Amino acid sequence: MKNLIKLIVIIVVTSIVSSCSSTKSLAKEGILLIEGSDLYYEVQAGDEKWNFDLNINHFGNSISFDYDLGDASGTISIDEKALKESTNLYNYFGNGYKRLTEKTTVWVSKKMFKDLKSGKPVAIGLGNSDSEKELFTLTGKETYSFGNKEDGVPYNIPVLIVATKDAKKEIWIADDSNNRLIVMMKLDFRIDLVNYKEYDGY
Repeated sequence: MKNLIKLIVIIVVTSIVSSCSSTKSLAKEGILLIEGSDLYYEVQAGDEKWNFDLNINHFGNSISFDYDLGDASGTISIDEKALKESTNLYNYFGNGYKRLTEKTTVWVSKKMFKDLKSGKPVAIGLGNSDSEKELFTLTGKETYSFGNKEDGVPYNIPVLIVATKDAKKEIWIADDSNNRLIVMMKLDFRIDLVNYKEYDGY
């Protein structure tokens, strides 16, 4: 009986540790996406470069953020359903407010993350047209380093690398089931996460 109790305790503890390690990859690096937090990206298309700055309004079952991208600015709202199951990405931003009900942006859906991480190929919509789909599969895992913490050390987060068969298109996604953030994407443009700033209350 004692051995059975010990076995149960070991299984429960292992399960808790496993669960924690797989869901707080970004949080344990000090990346907490809450209202007021900022994400800073750099975008390059040909010889042109822009900053893409996000300020988070809400982060949970749905996500909302304000953005500035070159001369464009606005607000994006991503619905809960899209964050659960969408395989389409919204990648081309204009001015104004946009509510995404069947696409995600900056983050991928739970379904897309789960399928890609398990090695399944996923046909991902990459543009404003639902007909633009490319097949992506997991090609590797890496550590992505960017920005600087207060102690001067960069943020280091584990990522999944997914790419098309010809490797011409690539997406790097934070390996965190609760924060499936796109940190790098190479399509007909390239976007890289370069810094993060937590809301400091001011």
